[in-house]
Amino acid sequence: MIKKTLYFGNPAYLSLRNAQLVIKLPEVEKCASLSEGFKKQTGATKPIKDIGVVVLDHKQITIRSGAMEALLENKCAVVTCDSRSMPVG
Repeated sequence: MIKKTLYFGNPAYLSLRNAQLVIKLPEVEKCASLSEGFKKQTGATKPIKDIGVVVLDHKQITIRSGAMEALLENKCAVVTCDSRSMPVG
C-alpha cells in the first residue's frame, strides 16, 4: 500500500483517537460565520497505518504526544520546518 504524505502549512491541532490521526483547524473552529454543525464536520481523521510522512511547516501546530508516538511506532517520518520552510528536524 502506498503511504500518504500529510503537509501542514497552517495552524492545526493533531491528536490521536482510535488509532487515527485527528486533524482540527482552529481557523475553522473560530469562524463566527460558520454553523456549529459544519464546524464539527471539519475535524478530519486519517488512519495512522496509512501515513508515511508528516511535514509540520508552521509555528502554531500542536501535536499531542500520543499522536507523535503512534506515528513514530508505525515508521512514519515526521519532519519539522523552520520559518524559511527548511527542514530542521
